[in-house]
Amino acid sequence: MRERHLILCLIIGSLLTVIGCAKRIPLSYDQVQPNALVEIKTLSGETCSGLIREKKSDYLSLRVDRNASSVMKINRDDIASMSSSEAVYDASGGIISEWEIDERQGNKNFMIYTLGGAGLSFGASFFIGSLINRGLDDQEQGEKIMWTTTAVGTSVGTFLFARAGKKRDRYVAIEEIRELRFKSAKDKFETEKSKRKVIHQELEKEKSEHARQEAEIERLKEQIKKDKKKEN
Repeated sequence: MRERHLILCLIIGSLLTVIGCAKRIPLSYDQVQPNALVEIKTLSGETCSGLIREKKSDYLSLRVDRNASSVMKINRDDIASMSSSEAVYDASGGIISEWEIDERQGNKNFMIYTLGGAGLSFGASFFIGSLINRGLDDQEQGEKIMWTTTAVGTSVGTFLFARAGKKRDRYVAIEEIRELRFKSAKDKFETEKSKRKVIHQELEKEKSEHARQEAEIERLKEQIKKDKKKEN
């Protein structure tokens, strides 16, 4: 029995390790965008990964440590290949980096889906295994098949539920970031709008004051003309 549990744990552990593996997409230099998390292989055979901070025609500035602001410069001519996971964008078309997603992403749904899925998968696969066991004349062989069915079914079910939970956590994190960026952009727009309104009001006041001064000058000119006529 202990061996069966050990095999089950190993299968589940092996399956869960591949949940976070994202498919990488080859990129050309022209496709690279700021804030993208990329992996770069150089002509010298070195590999480095990090966040694109700046892109110029002849070099990239790469932030290789999420906990530090320092960057490294990689010349375009030294790059052999580049790859990245599928880009995620906000409402304005800006890239949401994987680091930003990781910082906000929790494990709430992952844990709920994993534990719930493990329970459901165990119950369903054990039931199926039991049915198969009852249909066999060889009790020992039937038990082996039953536990194998239970182990495989539980492993696959746990994996699928865990992956769904992790995807859900990622989706929630991305939507939160999009909402925060939208709110920040909206606040910035409102602030700029208020500034423009104040500037417009100041310009109108200046125009009014200028018009008043022009009118006063014209009045004084007319008064001077009248005074001259009286003197003559």
